[in-house]
Amino acid sequence: MQAPYSKHFDVVVLGGGFAGVYATKALGKELRRHGKTASVAIVAEENHMVFQPMLAEVAGATLSPRHVVNPIRSLCRDAKVFKAKATGVDLKGKAISLEVGDHVGSIEIGFTQLAVCLGAKIDLSRIPGMQEHALLLQNVGDAMRIRAHFISRIEEANLAPDLETRRRLLSFVTVGGGYSGVETAGQLIDLAQAIHGQYKNVAWADFRFTLVHSRDHLLPTLHKTLGKYTEANLVKRGLEVLLKRRAKAVTGNRVYLDDGSAIETNTIICTVGNAPHPIIQALEAKDGLPTDRGRLKVQPDCSIEGKPWLWSAGDCAAVPQSDGSTSPPTAQFALRQGELMGRNIARSIARKTTKPFTFKAIGELAAIGHQTAVAEIKGMRFSGLFAWWLWRSIYLMKLPGFERKLRVMFDWTLELFFPRDINLLNPRYSTEISETHLEAGETLFQKGDPAFSFYIVKSGSIELLDEGQRISIVGAQQHFGERALLNKTGYLFDAVAMEPTTLVTIRSSVFEQIVQADASFASFLAQSARTYLTRSELETLLKRLPEKRLASPVRQSMSGELVALPSTATIGEAVERFKASSRSDIPVTDASGAPIGAIHKESLFLRMLTSDLDRTQSVNTLPLLQFPTLKEDADLRAALTTLTRSNASKALVTNANDKLVGVIAVVDILDT
Repeated sequence: MQAPYSKHFDVVVLGGGFAGVYATKALGKELRRHGKTASVAIVAEENHMVFQPMLAEVAGATLSPRHVVNPIRSLCRDAKVFKAKATGVDLKGKAISLEVGDHVGSIEIGFTQLAVCLGAKIDLSRIPGMQEHALLLQNVGDAMRIRAHFISRIEEANLAPDLETRRRLLSFVTVGGGYSGVETAGQLIDLAQAIHGQYKNVAWADFRFTLVHSRDHLLPTLHKTLGKYTEANLVKRGLEVLLKRRAKAVTGNRVYLDDGSAIETNTIICTVGNAPHPIIQALEAKDGLPTDRGRLKVQPDCSIEGKPWLWSAGDCAAVPQSDGSTSPPTAQFALRQGELMGRNIARSIARKTTKPFTFKAIGELAAIGHQTAVAEIKGMRFSGLFAWWLWRSIYLMKLPGFERKLRVMFDWTLELFFPRDINLLNPRYSTEISETHLEAGETLFQKGDPAFSFYIVKSGSIELLDEGQRISIVGAQQHFGERALLNKTGYLFDAVAMEPTTLVTIRSSVFEQIVQADASFASFLAQSARTYLTRSELETLLKRLPEKRLASPVRQSMSGELVALPSTATIGEAVERFKASSRSDIPVTDASGAPIGAIHKESLFLRMLTSDLDRTQSVNTLPLLQFPTLKEDADLRAALTTLTRSNASKALVTNANDKLVGVIAVVDILDT
């Protein structure tokens, strides 16, 4: 196999948000000013930068989603752009592991200087049900999804047969009274007011908009009077504001609050739950980097103390200000921190003195819908139409790219004269559970490929090969791939379709959630993973036994006492046979004496306890366990190989005529 792709850069910037993009831009500009050259790479999970302040307008169908994003390659022309997910940072080796995709897998790039601008992640796990049911607003896809979901709910409510269902469908709950929550709630009210008249079975009285906020006033980073103005304005337009309340749990039909009340709804939008990025947590745990509430502690010039080649800015960095406070995690600070950090990295390359971060917030603005906004700029407070004009003017100037500015201005102008678009453009996202089809001979993955999925065979069969030799055949209703995911390694075999095959594919993120939540399932998978031993691992196991014993026939080690039942025996007879025997399984044979399966004692007795089982029925009406079969003349090497590959503790032994003659267990083979 070829070595993984690798490349070394003088500077690598991790993150494609405001801090990362503006740092990369400033770095290139400053290097040119100092007459220096350096190889620079920026790594981002998307190939575009999202202008976050305008996402709520995308959700409210005011702006086109394409107009609030800019290609990073257009913004950062002096850098190599890698669209990839950073999965690990090795500070000692100065290398970063990147996950590129299913077909390329993982690559590694090296660096001399590293700028970490990864932002924060959303963690909804603290509120039961929130992960499963809530809509987020972090990127353009989220905004498109909220818009599509909102219109879809109205379309469904228009056909709802009863008032209760219709009103639950038209109940929209937003959790979080910060900028994102308030702006999104305002936009959705505007959208509903603009389009509900086109739905003949939906009345304005059927809508319910609720905002849940844990503080005593909305927009807590603004002056309280602006928060109260915002609340009064939104309440007048139909928003129910619940202050000093928290979401306690979420189900598919309601949100439970910490005061014991519940809100009937099929839609919840969550704008809270920021958590440290996993890489920041790893840098703290593994490398001992100092953090402040999950943000990397940096010096005033955005470098990390003791590591002059390591930098951080944006929401993942605790950047000190001149008054001793820490910069807030907002877009205007991330942008300025990124620019300063980029210039400081260039200065360090040019062996110049770096400069501290001295930015003071100019002000903050929030558009609350209906051509209304609130603003606080240099201590002055504004609200209403003038603040709305300020919001649009300032953010239009901040939006990167002249072409994007024109497109946004065009969208805003059209909105003043024409109704909002109600086309239900529901984006089809790649799902975490999907189906994959293979034709005969087609390879699913090769040995050494990064493991991204767990597979269940729906139809057909898959052959697992190790260096060209068959390890196992996985048929319908069987699974594979768990060992690589559990051990976090690459795949250990080649997987090739033996015939037209359809697989149910479960992505690694869902697989990890399942095994973390269900200990018994995790234990089952850990046991089944032992089925797929490589050739070298199997040989190591076989070497534990003397060669003479491995060459001996199965009949010498199998159990001499055969306890079996014909398929015509009754369930009552099986019960009596279990009572008279210490066996946990009893084989069942057909008329010729060939084994067709086995009855499991615990399963039979549990079935009798939980159902009205007719004891006069024959045992072949019961679900039978399928054990592997071995010929009595086979040697113990073959027997142990078969048992290991089948993940079975025992096998049924037959003679040359396929008649059952005994049972052999792993313990019988290992008992020397």
